[in-house]
Amino acid sequence: MAMKRDSMPKTIDAFTTRTHLGQVIKRVAEGERFIVTKKGKPQMVLMSIDDFEDLLEIAAERQDKELQRALKESARQYKRGEVSSLEALQTIYAGSE
Repeated sequence: MAMKRDSMPKTIDAFTTRTHLGQVIKRVAEGERFIVTKKGKPQMVLMSIDDFEDLLEIAAERQDKELQRALKESARQYKRGEVSSLEALQTIYAGSE
């Protein structure tokens, strides 16, 4: 089944979540996301483990100062037109072996 990862989270109240937990879990496994509310206030988010792992990876990448510096330098090189094709890079690195 196709994942619905690009969709915005749907809001669902805690009572409905409890009474239909099996169906909610199935929908989450299919890629839907839910914001669970209690007394009208958002309390938690339900998402697939894949989405959660993606968020953890993004958070780790944002904490990686070396990666962030490399990305900024790559963006500067791109703006200066210093971008090579894959074939050119393969040729450069093949010659350095």
